[in-house]
Amino acid sequence: MLKIIILAAIAGIGMLVGFRKSRERLLEELKALSDVLLLRLLRWTSRFGGELTPDGAAEQKMWRELRFRDLQGLAQRAKQKQRNRAK
Repeated sequence: MLKIIILAAIAGIGMLVGFRKSRERLLEELKALSDVLLLRLLRWTSRFGGELTPDGAAEQKMWRELRFRDLQGLAQRAKQKQRNRAK
């Protein structure tokens, strides 16, 4: 496991030193990973949702899925607009 981490670190440093696009992509991935880890830490330490009843948890899940579908629809429309502009 330690060898894999060391190899990944060497590859990451190589990408940072190497190409600009690779460096930017790697940094964006690191920022996204740190955001996810921070959100999980905050939710874990705050016991977010621990006070919800089963009905409240089901409603929260429903709203979360609805927001996700809305975001997917927005992304699809943005891709279609981009394709139309490229034509």
